[in-house]
Amino acid sequence: MKRCRLIDLALLPFIFCVVILRLLGKAFNLTYNQISVVFNLWLQGALLTLSGMAPAAAAVYKLCTSGSALWLAATVLLLAYAAVYIFGFIRMLRHYHLPFDDAFWLCVKDLEELAKKWHTTYEMVNLIIFVLLFLVLSGANIWLAYHITQL
Repeated sequence: MKRCRLIDLALLPFIFCVVILRLLGKAFNLTYNQISVVFNLWLQGALLTLSGMAPAAAAVYKLCTSGSALWLAATVLLLAYAAVYIFGFIRMLRHYHLPFDDAFWLCVKDLEELAKKWHTTYEMVNLIIFVLLFLVLSGANIWLAYHITQL
């Protein structure tokens, strides 16, 4: 009997994501390639960038309400942190530029190259980046921004 591996299990959530994207594509009259670029690159990238800016916005709020030098230092640090997200989003948009098919296939190629380097599958890399990493980073940014406002 063949053992079930973690990589094999990654196919189930990957297929689920593909089905969701296909349904979204139908709803918005977009092809799979188009909805993949819009959702995975543009929308997720924009949301991740906004979440990366949230801690800086919270620090600016605390600076304005307290006028503390400590909040000034924290604001400068968190603005630099936000700038990393903004710069990364701009680089991603430039790298995966239109037309849609070109952006889609370049992303597939990049994910396949990462899969080779990481000794795993395209599907696993896709899930790590577009699901796990997105959720962890955006969740951590929102958590940090919330806790800054509570200080």
